[in-house]
Amino acid sequence: MSSALRLGAYLLVGLVALFELGVVWLMLHPDVSPDYRAYYIDKTTTCLNQPVSGSYRLGTVIAFTPEGADAAKPIRVCGWEGPAGDGTHAVGTSARLRFVYAQPATALTLQLSLVAVKKADLVVPQDVEVIANGKLLDTLSLNAPVPQQFSLSLPAPSDGRLELELRFPDAVQMGPTDPDNRLRSIKLISAALLPA
Repeated sequence: MSSALRLGAYLLVGLVALFELGVVWLMLHPDVSPDYRAYYIDKTTTCLNQPVSGSYRLGTVIAFTPEGADAAKPIRVCGWEGPAGDGTHAVGTSARLRFVYAQPATALTLQLSLVAVKKADLVVPQDVEVIANGKLLDTLSLNAPVPQQFSLSLPAPSDGRLELELRFPDAVQMGPTDPDNRLRSIKLISAALLPA
């Protein structure tokens, strides 16, 4: 083999090796959004943020039933399945709602109607951590087979945007093969953000 051909082969092998190293680097250090990283890579959440508008008018009570599905769709970010029957099941260890509104407000009241899930016809008591714009607002205890009503006060965000996360530390596996992103905890019946 001539030296020019040998040199060309070495250069080609070197370029392929550099390409492969670049691919390995990108696999180990992907440039992805924090939501994508948390759901797919780090697996620190079971809730993959969806690009919903959050469009909402203060004071509107949103029913999370089949009849209210159209009204609920713009605020359901992730972690919800359904609606079915009298509400919408949360799936996984957290679920999110987004409220984006134009009306001025200095203080708000968040109203939630929730019911704990049943497993083998028994109510499974649940604690629900309510996080508003990244800050823990309260921990709710659900322990009844009927919907429970909760009203929580919070300061109105200056930008007219409330990112609400509900975390379910006691979420249960309903079937023996259900993965973490299929755990059950509560059913959301309705939600509203009211000017205080």
